[in-house]
Parts: sequence; C-alpha cells; structure tokens
Amino acid sequence: MTRRATPLIVGLLTLLALPQGVARSGGSPFTDVPTNYWDYTAIVYVASTNTWMQDYGPATFQPSTKETRKLLAGALVKAYAPDEPIDPTLVIPDVPVDDPYYPYVNVAVKLDWIQLKDDGTFAPDNVAKKNLFDRAIVLAMGLKDEADGIAGAHQADGTPYTFDDDYRPYMSLAAWFDLHYNWDGADEGKDLEAGTKLPRDEVAYSLWMSKLAPSWQFSDATVFTNVELADVSGKQVTRTQYELNQIGYPYIYAGEWNKASPPGYCCGSQPEGGMDCSGFVWWTLKKNEGGYDAAQYHPGYSGWSLPQRTSSDMAHNAPTHVSWGKLEPNDIMFFASNGGTSWSDVDHVGIFLGNDWMIHSTGGGPQLTWVGDGSWYKDHFVYGRDLNTNSGPAAPGTRGAAGVATGWGTALGGDQALTAKGA
Repeated sequence: MTRRATPLIVGLLTLLALPQGVARSGGSPFTDVPTNYWDYTAIVYVASTNTWMQDYGPATFQPSTKETRKLLAGALVKAYAPDEPIDPTLVIPDVPVDDPYYPYVNVAVKLDWIQLKDDGTFAPDNVAKKNLFDRAIVLAMGLKDEADGIAGAHQADGTPYTFDDDYRPYMSLAAWFDLHYNWDGADEGKDLEAGTKLPRDEVAYSLWMSKLAPSWQFSDATVFTNVELADVSGKQVTRTQYELNQIGYPYIYAGEWNKASPPGYCCGSQPEGGMDCSGFVWWTLKKNEGGYDAAQYHPGYSGWSLPQRTSSDMAHNAPTHVSWGKLEPNDIMFFASNGGTSWSDVDHVGIFLGNDWMIHSTGGGPQLTWVGDGSWYKDHFVYGRDLNTNSGPAAPGTRGAAGVATGWGTALGGDQALTAKGA
C-alpha cells in the first residue's frame, strides 16, 4: 500500500489520461449525443473508439435509455472477456442460442458476473439496477478476492460482520474506484442509489472509468482481501454494523439522511438518500438532540452528543485532540487536504474502525477505506476526537489511558447552527 488519491485527484488523473482517438472537439459521431453532453467522452470511448456499447448502431447511442441485463452482459463481456468461450452445457431458457446476445449472456453467467434468477431464467430484458451492475463490473475487473474480503469483514478475534445486502461489498469497491459520476447542485437527484435503474450514459461512464483505472489503484485495492477491524463489544458492534450497512448510498453534498429528508425537517432538504462526510458522521453517531433525531434510525444504540454539523466545526470543538497512536474505534478522524494542522484546515471527516480502517462518505458515498502507513489519509490526518470525553472544548492535548470506547457520554462543543452544512 503506497498511496490512495482523493476522488478529485483520481478525476484529474483520469482527464489527463484520456485515450488517444477520443474526440475532444468537432462533430459528434452520434446523432443523439452532442459534444457538450455530460459524459460525451465516455460514450465515445465505449461506443465509437471501442464497440462495447454499439447496440443501436454506430451513429445512435440512446443515452437515456435504461440498460437491460442482456445489453449489460454484452458490454462487459466485450470489454473484459471477448475471447472467453461459452459453456455449451449451460441452459438459459429465456435466451435462445440463436439470440445475438446469447454468447454474452452465457459467458456473463458462466463467469458469475450476472446470476440467473431463482427460477433459472436470465430475464434478459429486465433493466439492470445499480447494485447488480456494481457486482457485475467489480467481478469483471477481477476484484473477486477484494469483494470477498469486504464481505468477510470481521473483528480481530474472528467475530464476523454480516451485511444486510449482499451487494454492499461490491458497492463499496465501486465507490472506492470512483466508478459513478458524482452529480451536484440541482442535479443531485440523479445520483445513484442501490436500486436505481441505470441509463446507458451512466453505464458508459462507469465502464470508461473502470477501463482507465490506473494499475496502482488495483494494487492498492488488494488491502481489501482481509478486512480485519478492531475488537469491540456490545453496542459498539451494533454501531459498526449499522455504519457498514450505509454502504451503497451516494455522496450528497450537505446530505445527512439515507433517504429523502422528511417533510417538515427543520434544516433544509435533500432529494434522495445520501450523505456528505460530516452528514454520514451525524447520521450514524449522533443521538437525539437539537431538533435532529438521528437515533430513531439506529435504535440499537442511542448515540453521542455531536452538536456540530461541518467537519471543521467538529474539529474546532473537539475537547481533546487525539493523536494517531491514541485513536480508538468510534473516534472521529479529521483530515486536511491542504496538509494543514489546524481545525480551520479540516475539510474531511471519517470514523475510525481500528486496525487502520476507517468508514466515511466521499466520492461515491459511504465506503470502507484503509488509512495505514503510506495512505493519503495517514499523510493528511490532523487529529481525532473522542465522543466519550465529557469536558467542553479544550486546548490541544492527547487522550489518557482510555480503553475501547463503550460509554455514551457527551462532548458538548459549541452550539453550531444546524443549517451550517458542508464537507
């Protein structure tokens, strides 16, 4: 593990690494995709430079048309396993052998990228949803061991965590690889949730990103083959489990709910479920206080007092500054992308899970991230905050000889306005 770039850096690297042959100006090769379309470059790459998604001919792409399971099978097999032979013993009752998509469906099923339905059918014309897509593309990218490692997340003593959705490990990796476009502003309602039916433009973007992912990112991803978190007990297990089950929701700037915010909510609204970094901390850790009853959504534990909403305010009001070596599970971790060391430099926050693992919401939404030596996060760590410390804001210091956090004390900090939102 040598490095982990931020999503912004990955995006910049991607733009700098555009393949030769992709049109940057002039006329579009598609009648229905203008050159200023949001993922024009990706569409050209997957359906003109390459013919993986040329399902409607060389001049028509149909970007807003929903991608069916058979078209998805075709795109992934053409891109990742074009020479893989079919399994002639594999019977797919609703995809006859004379169907032009039969070879792709056969291979996708053979390789377990897309599974048959419980009744043995493939449902070729059903629309592919994000969760199924994430599983298929992560496996096509050769990341099965990494997905299995996340699915087998466990404590150091072997106690396993169990995801409430088998797709979450794949969605975590899709987020880590920045496979989905992060919509912002008025378009945030377009961000993808687990059950979103995917239009072809989103599939094109993800396939483009997967093929352009740098080799170091695959090398770094091997850390996920063994996700061993710290030993915790009681309600701390419930807390960690709840956080893991938020994987799959998108990153929504100023978002703090895993669903559209309810009618009458005091402090703004969001169009769909999703969290920004500090919103994720609020959603999963905060108790019922200040007009925000987050605790009703995690009844297995009551939560902690966390009056602040932004990452920098959370850092500013930390009663003590917890150094890296003193971090314990459930501590909040603060980061500064500018390399600064003050609370005013902080622009990101996550939750420490122990053994150099963190869960946070960044590009792609809530996800697991390794934060050990050589990682971007270790290099940009400012300090941590212990939510079990009862004192108010204090001068920088370090934690004493405290054990694993299990109490439900308060850290009263400043009374920040609930409408102050951000990273």
